[in-house]
Amino acid sequence: MKKTTCIIEVIIVFLLLKLFSMWLDYVLVKSGANPAWRTFLFGLQVILIPLTIIALSKRNWSDYGFSFKNKKQWVHYGFIGAMLMLLLGLGFGYLKSQGISTSGRTGSLILSLIAILMILLFVFFSRNKKQEKVGKKKIRIRVFYQLAILSVMVACPIIVAIIRGGDVTGIIAWDFYFLLMVGFGEEIKFRGYFQSRINEEYGHPWKFFGLSFGPGLIIVSLLFGLSHIAQFGVFNPFLGQYHLNPWMGLQATLGGFFYGIIREKSKSIISSGIAHGVPNAFGQVLAMALK
Repeated sequence: MKKTTCIIEVIIVFLLLKLFSMWLDYVLVKSGANPAWRTFLFGLQVILIPLTIIALSKRNWSDYGFSFKNKKQWVHYGFIGAMLMLLLGLGFGYLKSQGISTSGRTGSLILSLIAILMILLFVFFSRNKKQEKVGKKKIRIRVFYQLAILSVMVACPIIVAIIRGGDVTGIIAWDFYFLLMVGFGEEIKFRGYFQSRINEEYGHPWKFFGLSFGPGLIIVSLLFGLSHIAQFGVFNPFLGQYHLNPWMGLQATLGGFFYGIIREKSKSIISSGIAHGVPNAFGQVLAMALK
């Protein structure tokens, strides 16, 4: 019964957060709020509410992925995840060049296949191997170039906006929105709170190529997919919006699984936050800067 309670808790909080976000957007729309503020506040509540629940329940922050130990490890796994996410970016680019909708059946199936490939590649590249001892200097160099590449990816849209004489302030704002609120925000909610809460009770009884995981990974990936079936901006009964897209749910479920295994492997949501946020900031905002 105790184990079942954690799943019930996660599902109830998931539904309440969904209802609250729709109600909040309804209030903002009726008050004539700027669309940018609507987007910002939507992202902010995704971060603040789960953090508040964890704090009020006095749970161990490190158990929920908020650990700054083993920085070299979470940078390494986050970097691998971010580089693999570029495959998904290439998939998006290909579909758009062919005039294929990225949220339709064909586009979603193609992106889902790419996500499966990303999952397998991450498991392969991060598998436990017997390695010879690596010197501290070599590890520092590796972390330095990984952080340098990630920083360049985040800064790229801003540099492009400066060169092209675009809206630099707006690009900076969107850059940090996709990095922090979309990337780290969703990781705090799904992989930080939800996945960790189920892991508390069920643990990691299963193994696959050195990756330990449990029901938390499966359940939260499904919830992540469900949240994308009813997306912000197109589904909100308070506003008379009823558009549901199961194909988006399919690709999001696999995407959630990808972020989930990064969180399990690294023991930190910082890694999954890097993998989720940096490519989003790079790809989405770069497209804005190039318009």
